[in-house]
Amino acid sequence: MKSPDKHLPRPLARAVQLLAAAALAGCAAGPDFHAPPPPQATGYLRGEPKDAAAPPSEAAAPQPRWWAAYGSERLNALVERALQRNPGIAAGEASLRQAQQNVNAQQGLFYPSAQLGYSAARQNSGTVLSSPLSSGQSLYNLHTAQLTVGFVPDVFGGNRRQVESLQAAADSQRYQTDALRTTLASNVAAAVLQEQSLLDQLQIVTEALSLAKEQLQHTRAQQAAGYGSGMDLAQQEAALAQAQALLPPLNKQLEQTRDLLAVLCGDLPSELAAPDEGPSTGHLARLRMPQPLPQVVPSQLVQYRPDVQAAQAQLHAAYAQIGVSVSNMLPQFSIGANLAYSAATLPNLISPARQSWGLVAGLTQPLFAGGALTARKRAAEAAAEAAQAQYQGAVLTAFQNVADTLYALEHDGRALEAAERNVAASERLMALTDQQFSQGYAARPAWLAARQALLQARLAQVGAKASHLGDSVALFQALGGGWRPGADEQASAGR
Repeated sequence: MKSPDKHLPRPLARAVQLLAAAALAGCAAGPDFHAPPPPQATGYLRGEPKDAAAPPSEAAAPQPRWWAAYGSERLNALVERALQRNPGIAAGEASLRQAQQNVNAQQGLFYPSAQLGYSAARQNSGTVLSSPLSSGQSLYNLHTAQLTVGFVPDVFGGNRRQVESLQAAADSQRYQTDALRTTLASNVAAAVLQEQSLLDQLQIVTEALSLAKEQLQHTRAQQAAGYGSGMDLAQQEAALAQAQALLPPLNKQLEQTRDLLAVLCGDLPSELAAPDEGPSTGHLARLRMPQPLPQVVPSQLVQYRPDVQAAQAQLHAAYAQIGVSVSNMLPQFSIGANLAYSAATLPNLISPARQSWGLVAGLTQPLFAGGALTARKRAAEAAAEAAQAQYQGAVLTAFQNVADTLYALEHDGRALEAAERNVAASERLMALTDQQFSQGYAARPAWLAARQALLQARLAQVGAKASHLGDSVALFQALGGGWRPGADEQASAGR
């Protein structure tokens, strides 16, 4: 059987070839997207020297499994569990698959569409109308099988721009999922730090409460013996009440922190496994400060932040939509063909004598749409301007996050040093008081007072260290949390 294409008139066949060539080689309408240049800043803080030292190496940047630098098996296990089980990650991955399938669906418009149909009918043309059959019978059956092929050449690149926009949206969703992983790991790390800090605070407050009770007993004994006043007794009762008031909030925070950890890990609060707390003291001391802390050159920060990359992908998608709106204002070409077989009986359906076919080429040029097409183009341009501003806002926020954490590390580090000096001084005082008490030169109340002062100093030290460690977690997050192109695959391989 001869191909129907050979029956095309030569001018029409030439027109089809030209349209196909234009669809393959044509330029896409609208502006091409170019990634914004990175900021030219040389530092994150005010007053930093302009002639910065050698830039940090790749090893100085946050690594994909940055939380392992704290040396806590519990922290490692909880972060890994959260990354595998958190519903937000599952939702982000599902949204990414949805976005990529939308890209695949749009790419299908680059190819011709084909439909195959079959219909069977019993008709009666009556006596007034002539029968369509050569036999002239007015009552007949009609079986029709038809193949229809249609193709809309993407001459001006409207579909290419639409695919480009959808692909950029899919990229944005992938970056957002990566940013969610970074945030999730940081939240788990911060919660573990808080948990360990609260355990230490509870131990210190519990011991301080025991000392306050003993101190109150001594004060009552002294008052009964005539060596103490009612004011001394009232002061000790107030000190005991203050120590007792500290326990319920700390216990509440500890339980709520563990509830948060359970939910971050995709578990119900009642399902969180009880940690192996080991010794009753020094929980926070088992978490070491990562050394050295990560560094990223300011000009490369936008590349290390997945949220900034997501904003850039959204900007890309918005620019591509301008091209879509422009292409809608240009001529639209279409090519169609159909091949059909019709017969009164099904066995005689496929026969050259019962074959019919048709070819059609169309051109549509919008002339008037009430200003709708122009308005859509201006709306796309405004959306691109909004995406540009949002990208700039994301960059500014990224630099603010880094600056905030660097300032926090500096000042909280000084606060920790002051707290450690206070503990050292209180320990020296405690040692001297203990020596005097053992030799009989100091009474038990003086020893209790020195011990209570030491516990207060240690309580302040625990809070200062927790803040300092929390600042380091915030720095990892501010610098992108170890994310960079290909880092998510490396992290998955390392798990």
